[in-house]
Amino acid sequence: MQREFRGRKKELKVLNQKLSQDGFFMTVLYGRRRIGKTKLINQFMQEHDCKGISFTAVERGEAELLTMMTEAVLLELAAELVGTITFSSFEKLFEFIGKQAEKEKIIFFIDEYPYLAKQCPYIQSVLQKVIDTNWKHTNLFFIICGSLVSFMKDEVLAQSAPLYGRCNLELKLRPFNYMETAEFLEGYTYEEKAICYGLTNGVAKYIEQFDCSKSLEENIIEQFYSLGGYFSEEQIKTVISSERQNPAVYNSIISAVATGHTKNSEIASFVGMDDVTYPLKMLTNAELLERRTAKRPYYVLNDSMIEFWFRYVNRAMSLVNADRGEVYYNSYVKEHLHDFMGKIFEKMAKEYLLLHAGQEDLPILTEITDYQEIVLDEDKKKKQIEIDLLGKNGKNILLIGECKFKNTAFDKTEYEKLMDKVKYISAINPLICVFSLNGYTDYVKDHASECKLFCIDDLYKG
Repeated sequence: MQREFRGRKKELKVLNQKLSQDGFFMTVLYGRRRIGKTKLINQFMQEHDCKGISFTAVERGEAELLTMMTEAVLLELAAELVGTITFSSFEKLFEFIGKQAEKEKIIFFIDEYPYLAKQCPYIQSVLQKVIDTNWKHTNLFFIICGSLVSFMKDEVLAQSAPLYGRCNLELKLRPFNYMETAEFLEGYTYEEKAICYGLTNGVAKYIEQFDCSKSLEENIIEQFYSLGGYFSEEQIKTVISSERQNPAVYNSIISAVATGHTKNSEIASFVGMDDVTYPLKMLTNAELLERRTAKRPYYVLNDSMIEFWFRYVNRAMSLVNADRGEVYYNSYVKEHLHDFMGKIFEKMAKEYLLLHAGQEDLPILTEITDYQEIVLDEDKKKKQIEIDLLGKNGKNILLIGECKFKNTAFDKTEYEKLMDKVKYISAINPLICVFSLNGYTDYVKDHASECKLFCIDDLYKG
């Protein structure tokens, strides 16, 4: 479904500012697949009158890649030469681009750069040479883009990489936050927008699958639980295991974490391997997993869409293939949507606190994490303490937060449990914040004067 370009205002502003400068400029743009990198650069190029070369690398041999790039270059810079001129090497082609860029501003965009670099390992050194000897005296605006995050970090931006030091602007494209996601969901309630944020993880391509002329439930059934739905088993496997050997191991690890097996030993046992250190490292480098430090380190999924799929769709694939997915959704998933949204609502609250730092009496926080600890209560008995939001500035704890994505109002029992937990946190007069989907009982409103109380409307209107 094609939609108008939305979001990425900050990134477009930066790119426009840099393009207005004279001389050579190099940008490295990277981020996970389907997040909107290509669409961003295409929009950027469309907004300017200067010539723009756009080349997307694919898994082809070196000779074919050179032919394809030559055609893309000539079509933009010298269409009359198409079919009449060839270049013996990428270096010669790059020199041709450089000569044209001595006369005018030119944007040269290489998309999916890792494919080019893998087929032509020497291309990095060629680019290093041509930048230093040819392009640096031109008005070329050079952009390389890649979806393999670990490759872009290790092979392009790292100090050991040939192109290190040539990049003037590093742009890492992240998923949309909950407010940006809401821009695509006109007509939905705030609760529905929040659930869509959880189901899509703020990934542009995923958000586009939701048709706001249909109900949220219709979209979920159509895209997750129907034959031909976008979030198919093959789609999920591509997201997780693209460019990795032994994809079954990576799928099993994601499944383990999604279903609550979060510590190294638990994951290894679930997968049936003695050592999962390497695949865990690869998934962490790819930013699908996040390793959190605690007394016993654990892993969490960075992609809530993937988590939803493995928790609530994976086991139903046989029924989906038998065209019975809707029955499964109505019987086993629908009632659990609010449970699934618990962690996503915490993420939304974090984003709200960062977006409003220093405003509305909210502190400026440099870090917001969850908190889990075993403490001794008044009777010297061990007590498990879990805090949804622990906001710090440096080492100082400035904020303690609780989040509830439930159909019922935040009540007296929940309030008293929160205040009991606060006693065990070493903080001086921290701000206590509560985020509740369905508001608060009269008791809480009357007795929680020391707390800031937020409803979902506040998150979207604030």
